[in-house]
Order: sequence, then C-alpha cells, then structure tokens
Amino acid sequence: MGEPGIVARVATWVLFAYFAAGILLNGFSRSRPERHVMTPVTAVLAACAFVVAL
Repeated sequence: MGEPGIVARVATWVLFAYFAAGILLNGFSRSRPERHVMTPVTAVLAACAFVVAL
C-alpha cells in the first residue's frame, strides 16, 4: 500500500487542505457566530496542520 512515512505525509497535507477549505467555507457562512468563531478556530487548526506537514 505504501511506505508508512509517505502515507503519513500525504495524510497531513490532506488534513491541511481540509482545514484550509474550512476557512473559506466558514468565512462565507451566513451564520454570523460561525463566521466570527469557527473561521479563526479553523485557521489555527490549519496553521497547526501546516506546521506538522512541514
């Protein structure tokens, strides 16, 4: 199936992409609380996933 290191590396980049998409989707939400709370939370999660991916 693949080397475990490669699988983990790809999985962390996929996780980062998921959180990055979440920033955009939460930012365009009609719900004001969701925009003001979840967008920054998702941005922090994306930043953490990016650091781990590097």
